Amino acid sequence: MNAAGAALLILTALPFPAPRVVEATDQMKCDWGTVASLDERASKLIVATAAGPVTFKAGPNVPVIGADGKSLGSVSALKPGQHVRVYYVVDNGAILSEVDVLEESTQPPGRESK
Repeated sequence: MNAAGAALLILTALPFPAPRVVEATDQMKCDWGTVASLDERASKLIVATAAGPVTFKAGPNVPVIGADGKSLGSVSALKPGQHVRVYYVVDNGAILSEVDVLEESTQPPGRESK
């Protein structure tokens, strides 16, 4: 690889772990936290993040991936207290693209369970 290729690779690297299923975009954002609540009728998932609770719009086709890498289906599989990494875009609210369930030991620095 030449210097230009290496520079391009560095500039295009995601500032967060890549999603497992959906394709990352330049508008995509990522955060970690604990599932606080899920309201399937209102299509809302509330995640307690380091910055406070965040409400995400959760459509029926949002993939949820388990810690083992296998599909758990939809957000209806999530339970309060589970640690998750959420991928989303901001478009008149935070709209989920993918949810990855994390093991306790994979919490980001500063966000460990108390």
